[in-house]
Amino acid sequence: MKIRLIASDEHYDEIAQELLQHGIEVSDSADLVLTEGNATVSYLIGRKDDEIYRLPVAEISHIESFAHEVVAYTNDDQYRINERLKNLVALLDGKAFIRISNSVIISVDHIKSIKPALTQKFIITMKNGAKVDVTRSYYYSFKEFIGI
Repeated sequence: MKIRLIASDEHYDEIAQELLQHGIEVSDSADLVLTEGNATVSYLIGRKDDEIYRLPVAEISHIESFAHEVVAYTNDDQYRINERLKNLVALLDGKAFIRISNSVIISVDHIKSIKPALTQKFIITMKNGAKVDVTRSYYYSFKEFIGI
């Protein structure tokens, strides 16, 4: 059995060793994820042109879901991610990332500008030039999170 382990740096080796002793392999490509409470990921696994990349979370501008495909955007590129948005919300640092619609999570550090729109919406321009909408369902939580 393979498990993807998400744990703090201080506990990661100890937990991984315990899993190995019980015959459980720790792998970044595993579908089953074991997460230590309050632990966040420092990188995501992304795919582009049949190659696999470790994407540092700090480089990710935003993440969008299109039907069954999830794409992470950086300043220079885009990568397919094998995680659902619901899982990513739990894995990413809640102080650095916020969900702004049913299909988009953004990095607060990559926001260039915020423009109010009609009917309780915002249009956010990211530093990489992408424009994403804060939908009405997420309007008040976004305002509170940003402090506007």
